[in-house]
Amino acid sequence: MERLFLIFLAAFLINNILLIRFIGLCPFFGVSSRFETSIGMSMAVIFVMTLSSMVCWGVWNFLLNPLGVGDFLYIPAFILVIASLVQFVEMVIRKVSPALFKAMGIYLPLITTNCAVLAAATESVKPGFWKLSLEYNYSLGEALVYTIGIALGFSMVIIMFAAMRERIEIAPIPRSFKGFPIAFIAAGLSSLAFLGFKGLFGI
Repeated sequence: MERLFLIFLAAFLINNILLIRFIGLCPFFGVSSRFETSIGMSMAVIFVMTLSSMVCWGVWNFLLNPLGVGDFLYIPAFILVIASLVQFVEMVIRKVSPALFKAMGIYLPLITTNCAVLAAATESVKPGFWKLSLEYNYSLGEALVYTIGIALGFSMVIIMFAAMRERIEIAPIPRSFKGFPIAFIAAGLSSLAFLGFKGLFGI
């Protein structure tokens, strides 16, 4: 139980994929201008990231690794899995909420090439990229906890940042700083704040 908690905490907070690892910054800046859009994006990423990591875990452990081709084919295989799931999510959102589909625009199909989703799927089955102070070779349950931690960490930051940007938009700041310049500054300061969690519980 303690190991699961540490895996979740490391993925969710200490090694946050956006503010510490700087992975997936394209949708982070592109979709975080509106609070409602960021929530929709978060739900889509949680679904795609969790499901794709589980499917990729099975593809790695029961197909690629036993055949001895894992090191060569894992990236195209994982991208195929992620692209299929994104197409499914896109069809569901278009049917259920056309307004949300229109608001998310190009960023919804971009989940296919979102390096955060690919990084989560890869790291849960083929570790070594993030260099956590934890023993790897996750079981299916540990990979699930790890991926949920990453997905919730992504969602927490993008929703928090969207709320921050909506406040900044009405704040009296110089015109030259409006838009992306002040967003980059706010993201940098937020990243510095998250560095304070480094070393928590020895992670």
